[in-house]
Amino acid sequence: MKEQIIDLKGEMSLLTVLVLYTTQIQAIREALEEKKQQASHFLVRSPIIIDCQLLGERSLELEFAELKILMTQVGFVPVGLRNLWEAAEALAIDAGWALLRPSKQQVTPNTPPPTEITLEQEPSEAVQRLLVLDRPVRSGQQVYCPHGDIVVLQHTSAGSELLAGGSVHVYGALRGRVLAGVQGDTQARIFCERLEAELIAIAGRYRLLDDIESNLKGQAVMIYLEQEKLKIVPI
Repeated sequence: MKEQIIDLKGEMSLLTVLVLYTTQIQAIREALEEKKQQASHFLVRSPIIIDCQLLGERSLELEFAELKILMTQVGFVPVGLRNLWEAAEALAIDAGWALLRPSKQQVTPNTPPPTEITLEQEPSEAVQRLLVLDRPVRSGQQVYCPHGDIVVLQHTSAGSELLAGGSVHVYGALRGRVLAGVQGDTQARIFCERLEAELIAIAGRYRLLDDIESNLKGQAVMIYLEQEKLKIVPI
């Protein structure tokens, strides 16, 4: 029997996507430092994809080598570039960047840098549409239902993570990170009895706990997208 040397597996990974609006390295650095101050524990050693769709032919002005150094200095792990102007591809490759396939989702000038779930493999025919958990979600635990809803009948702990292709319902305190509509479903919603989450996101649009109005923290709320902005309303 031939000895097994390697094992190649498909895996669902949480990636951060940085959408560039400018080619100025210093401006990018300052914006990243500000984001790092807001959520450093989410960014350190986090894989990142650079999306250049909004730059168009201005991509030729990018200092690709400096951009890669900057990503490492800030604490990211650079994965690659996507939606890069074709004429700039050789420059990026010479600087050591990998070029990724174009994204399916179009970005607009009003879209903030999103957190995305990328699923490289096609879903099987047997798709789970609902995942119900009758126990708390512990710190460090990740629950992933890529094509359906997640229902948690108890609380979620700080440091936990819920990832759903559809909506998320938590009948208790919602802590940790919760991402609904991870395949791009803008109709997905998040419901909880007590909002204490470190990060909430729907279809890539996200808010951190520090960005949430104080009168909504600790309350029963519904979270949804309205004109590509996250809305939080009491229920």
